[in-house]
Amino acid sequence: MRKFFRYIWRINAVLILLAAGAVTLGVGGLLVQEFGFKAARSREAEAGIAIAGANVKSDLILSRASVVPGTQVMRAELQRSVGEVKFSSGSGYGSEVRNLLFIEPGQKTAHWLLPDNDHIVSDSSDITEQKDPNKGRILATAVLVKSVTSSPESTMGRLLLFDPPGTKIVEVADHVRTIQVASMEGDELNILYERDKHLFLIVFNPHSLAKLREQEMEVPQLK
Repeated sequence: MRKFFRYIWRINAVLILLAAGAVTLGVGGLLVQEFGFKAARSREAEAGIAIAGANVKSDLILSRASVVPGTQVMRAELQRSVGEVKFSSGSGYGSEVRNLLFIEPGQKTAHWLLPDNDHIVSDSSDITEQKDPNKGRILATAVLVKSVTSSPESTMGRLLLFDPPGTKIVEVADHVRTIQVASMEGDELNILYERDKHLFLIVFNPHSLAKLREQEMEVPQLK
């Protein structure tokens, strides 16, 4: 009889040990799951705003927005890190601008300048009103946009002009190498750009962005 009870006690002890182990494993699994979920949430929060789209790259980030001077419009850059870049003074990590996001107070939805992220905004020039330099109100912005599908050696792109909210967009010219100058002269908005090894001066109405005139600038040969 005593042997029988000893066997019963041993069996009970084994069952209790197994049950305790199962409870420990269960609690441990729940803790791992909970902390893993919180860590994932933390990583997602640190990654910044998610940019939706069919061809959106995971290495694209939205920069901190800033107010366009003289307006209530806020503008942010969609950037992509390009790794280490060599400079004349050393090296550092660079980035390229893939798009511009505009946020307007009173509007529920922000909007992009470009329809995709397959372009690089390689040059940008804000054109400021000259009547009151202290206020520094921006009337328009000229940008040079290059397609990422172009050959790496190509420096050509589309020259765009847009108003501060980014709702009125004018394509100035294609196959442009560089924006030389974008400025206000009196009541006219002037853009001097280079295309096909020639200089062109184009003049716009600063309010409607309607083109007023355009001419090629002759560069005399040196003797």
